[in-house]
Amino acid sequence: MAPDTSSGGAQKRQRTRERLIAAALEVVAEKGFVAASLDEIAARAGMTKGAIYGNFAGKSDLMFAVAASQSLSLEPAPAPGAALAEQLAAAADALVALLPRAGGLQRLNAEFQIYALTDPDLRARSAAVYLARFDRLTERTQAAHGEVLAMPARDLVMALQALTLGFIHQHQITPDAVTERTIRSAFDALARGAVR
Repeated sequence: MAPDTSSGGAQKRQRTRERLIAAALEVVAEKGFVAASLDEIAARAGMTKGAIYGNFAGKSDLMFAVAASQSLSLEPAPAPGAALAEQLAAAADALVALLPRAGGLQRLNAEFQIYALTDPDLRARSAAVYLARFDRLTERTQAAHGEVLAMPARDLVMALQALTLGFIHQHQITPDAVTERTIRSAFDALARGAVR
């Protein structure tokens, strides 16, 4: 029997996927990514394991969807014509606003990183998502600021990624030490050093 591709069928499929992701998230929160079994996830969702395979390619695909459903993204919309310093100040503000949510996801993020290291396909898929994002941001940065950059746009994008992840990680360990002033100062220093 062919899958139902009507609007109602697509909505039902989306609701099924959402229920499976929510159930998987609960099981992962209790047991971690590695110990989460498809049987338990299906039971938690009130479905059969066949429902998982009907909506996901397997455990790695479902776990990727779980992680994606909780992902943090720091990609403030660029203000047209804004200087790099203004853009990075907006990114610093966005990071400050993101930190409270990031703290609640620290265990999930750490476990996903470990799980991805054990699954080459999942690691490759995660890397592809990051690399596509880096390509998009590099293109945007080059178009907006290429003529004033003192470094390749890709290097600036990677420095911002490292700075952002570093602050998120450090905030989880020493939240009182990662202040708004510290974050804004670091982003400002990067902005000043990145231009000629």
